[in-house]
Amino acid sequence: MPSNMPRATWLWDTSLIGTNAGRTDILQFAKNERVERIYLQVNRDVAQSDYRSFIQAAADSGIQIHALDGAPKWALPENRKYMTALVDWVKSYNASVLVNERFAGIQVDIEPYLLPDWTADQHAVAVNWQQSIAYFHDLVKKDSAALTTSAALPFWLDGIPLSDGSGTLSEAMMGKLDETALMTYRNQALDVIDLAAEEIALADRLGKKVWISVETNPAPDTPYITFSGESKAEMERQLAVIDGLLKARPSYSGIAVHDYTGWRHIRN
Repeated sequence: MPSNMPRATWLWDTSLIGTNAGRTDILQFAKNERVERIYLQVNRDVAQSDYRSFIQAAADSGIQIHALDGAPKWALPENRKYMTALVDWVKSYNASVLVNERFAGIQVDIEPYLLPDWTADQHAVAVNWQQSIAYFHDLVKKDSAALTTSAALPFWLDGIPLSDGSGTLSEAMMGKLDETALMTYRNQALDVIDLAAEEIALADRLGKKVWISVETNPAPDTPYITFSGESKAEMERQLAVIDGLLKARPSYSGIAVHDYTGWRHIRN
């Protein structure tokens, strides 16, 4: 039986909101799938009027839109200018539009473990990543407490201890942000829950919110991490198990599906 827990998704191709038909398709799909939040990548080539129309229409459907951006290099101190530019753009946009046309939060997806630097000096990059997340949160909250801060984070950061002995990288980042989208990419519910167990317990303790994330895009070399190739019915069955086992946990916000494009291609 389908769960009534909220769902979220990521929309990376922002050009899709540029037409009435595109906006209608996205929001109808979101309504059908009980999506209550969309992480929308900020693309400055998209007209502000398109953002306004999309966010207003989403609000009318009870869907929050959060700004999204990020890249591995954003973890490095010399590249915080990109984070600053994102936050400044969102704040400037929000200040210029009506309340129901505003972004509700900002999420960063950084993933610096994809950099060569991570292999060369994981500790240094981890420290920079933690500091960049703290910088991001503080920058967002300055004069804009209403904006929610979040990050997409892998499930294994609880295995990276901080050098000062104060906890783990996971604890430091989750403790700073309002919310985390935990990249627990598996296509079996019990595997997802196992990967998320420590972070859910941590978020419960810290009073933070966690979205449990699943993948729908093809991953030929690691098919067990994605629902690509599975039927929609099988995906729904697994998601219902996740919701059923986690819905009583205070920190559990629902399931975030990566991403809109991949999700649309799941076969019936």
